[in-house]
Amino acid sequence: MPVVTSRDDTRRLLTVKVSDPWSVEELAVSIDRQLAENTWKYDTIYDLRGSSHMPTEPDILWLVKQGDQYLALRGQRGLVAVLIDRTEQGKRHQQYAEYAGTKNKVMLRVFDDESAARAWLDSPPQ
Repeated sequence: MPVVTSRDDTRRLLTVKVSDPWSVEELAVSIDRQLAENTWKYDTIYDLRGSSHMPTEPDILWLVKQGDQYLALRGQRGLVAVLIDRTEQGKRHQQYAEYAGTKNKVMLRVFDDESAARAWLDSPPQ
């Protein structure tokens, strides 16, 4: 499966591992599940490392619009960390993630180191 979510209720943390091929619709289904399972306010790690798939600009705009609808339904979500590779693809993933985070007013940071991402989630900014 290209989008696999694991859940840690103790830490209130979701880890979404994305592997090729994947689509923004599959990410949206993953987010729908967060709404259905009342984990919307959990912190989330989106692990894009190893993915070479790059969504189109219309796909990103659609996903941002979906995010706006989710925010209207459930309010602010938990922190979001996005893990990327140190490649040109990773840089583009970072640009898209930061764009989506800014548009949806989500507290989001992009990392290339999983331990740094987890440390940030464990001690969120004030």
